[in-house]
Amino acid sequence: MTIRPLSPGHEAVLTLLPPRHGERVIREEDEDCRGLADALGLAFVMLVAPPDASTEPTQARATPKTDATPAPPTPAVAPDAKGREPGNTPMTEREPETRAAPQRFRAGLGASFVGGLGVLSEPALGAAGEVELFHERGFGFSLQGLRLWALPTEAQGGSVQLTLWGLLLAPCYRLRLAGTARFDACLRFGLGSQHANVAGFQAAESGNYPWQVLVPSLGYRHGLPGFGERLSGFLRVGLVAQLRPQSFSLRREDTGENVPIAGAPTFGIMADIGLVFGTGPF
Repeated sequence: MTIRPLSPGHEAVLTLLPPRHGERVIREEDEDCRGLADALGLAFVMLVAPPDASTEPTQARATPKTDATPAPPTPAVAPDAKGREPGNTPMTEREPETRAAPQRFRAGLGASFVGGLGVLSEPALGAAGEVELFHERGFGFSLQGLRLWALPTEAQGGSVQLTLWGLLLAPCYRLRLAGTARFDACLRFGLGSQHANVAGFQAAESGNYPWQVLVPSLGYRHGLPGFGERLSGFLRVGLVAQLRPQSFSLRREDTGENVPIAGAPTFGIMADIGLVFGTGPF
């Protein structure tokens, strides 16, 4: 490389020796020789670089050569309403999914007509109201209040009529059959007070007497059309076992003999039919 002054400016001559051949003459008219150094550097790179190299040396050095197919450009993603890019949003800041919590319990309120044989000393009819609470797995609890009136028993010119206030408590299990049909099995324990209304005898003494029974029962219920399972009709039948049987008799004054009027039942049957409103679908 040779640099000599000119009028005006300077002249630089770059010559390559074998095996490479080439020559480049650069003239700079600036008296202060500003810009000549940059021009010489660029010319030197162009003469020394291999023939298939890039014409832009800085870019050739910065980008490594690769045989892989270049990836397509990534499309731009619009930022969200808060100015963040969705791909850079932390997991903790993403909106959680809202799901309704599954209902695990179902409460119900029902009313029914009740009839029984062997529940009191004579056939009885009445009404009942109940509340229930069931888990989604089928286990539940039922509480039923009972009011019954029995037919009067007549003997020796008088009569005895029994009425009952009772309460039935029961653990239950409910089995899903198909659609809105359900099958219930309960073991109910009943306790209450039966009132004996005595009339027509010379010494008529009415009174209250305890009532205790055990009633295993089976029931079927079905959702009414248009209400799903929230309003269901049910039919239930139970076997009544008297835990404390009560009988009523009359003592004759002339002979002192006890004359049975209302016998004590040992076993009986009780059935009720009614409607129940529930808070859930199972």
